[in-house]
Amino acid sequence: ELDAKVRATNAGVTGRLGARRELPGGVEASYSVENPVGVYDLASSTHRGRLSAAVAGGEAVLQVEGDASSQAYEGSYARDVQGGRAGVRLSRKDGALGYNVSYARDFDGVLDGDAGVHVGIDEDGVYGKVTASREVGQGLGADYEAAVRFETGED
Repeated sequence: ELDAKVRATNAGVTGRLGARRELPGGVEASYSVENPVGVYDLASSTHRGRLSAAVAGGEAVLQVEGDASSQAYEGSYARDVQGGRAGVRLSRKDGALGYNVSYARDFDGVLDGDAGVHVGIDEDGVYGKVTASREVGQGLGADYEAAVRFETGED
């Protein structure tokens, strides 16, 4: 499967060319290249590659993105666990390492209304979010959201 997009502006033309293919074993590969507006040097274009595959009941993804001067790499894995979605992500961009481990779960149908929770830890600290909404009556609804983040310091 191929796709392309071209846009012309007063500053020049930008274009994107992409390809996607299903490989044996349920692996999907994709690649795209996109030039900045008015820049026609292939080395200055952004290249993106992605591989994804079903692994151990979840999805593993490897991604790479960059141009001649800067690259970013990311690997992730996510799967359904105990009625929610757990995920882990490792990345490297501009020399900095990043990570995120999280778990999100909706409690729709468990409580009277819609509710959910999302907790995790990343390179900046620990975070969490709780949401809930409920129809009160006569077209009136109530929404609730609480979020917290504890940043890890350099100390």
